[in-house]
Amino acid sequence: MAEKPLSRRGQFTIGVLVVAAGLCVAALAASYVGKPAGMFDPVVGLIAGLAFALAGAILAVPERQKGIRALFGALMITCIALLFDWIAFAPGERRITGGISGAHASVRTHFWEVPGRVLLVSGAVLFNLMAVWAWFRTRRAAWKKSGKARAA
Repeated sequence: MAEKPLSRRGQFTIGVLVVAAGLCVAALAASYVGKPAGMFDPVVGLIAGLAFALAGAILAVPERQKGIRALFGALMITCIALLFDWIAFAPGERRITGGISGAHASVRTHFWEVPGRVLLVSGAVLFNLMAVWAWFRTRRAAWKKSGKARAA
């Protein structure tokens, strides 16, 4: 059986809760930027929290506000592209935890890690292209709207 779609009030409530959760994650991560945070990269948390908050904002905005929803969507895709870019191209060496003690071990890229690295970089490039496409689509929608406003 198909479930009933969420009511407008339910969409708004869930959207506001997701925005609040995303902003809390982003604020928490921002408090660690520039400080040693161990295994947690605060930039990743900051960007992911903003993407999460923008996804909630898309839910909270009414469906008739297509321009604002398109803008939030373009911002969200851009945040995800930045997240992949930071993971794929971030400065510094890569570290992993190994062993039972959880000690950090410096790792060099071996032949077997190259395919995963290539997939990560290609995913980052694809999300960059999706972000550019989303911005062009948002801009085109704004031009259409401004053209209709001038004609009326």
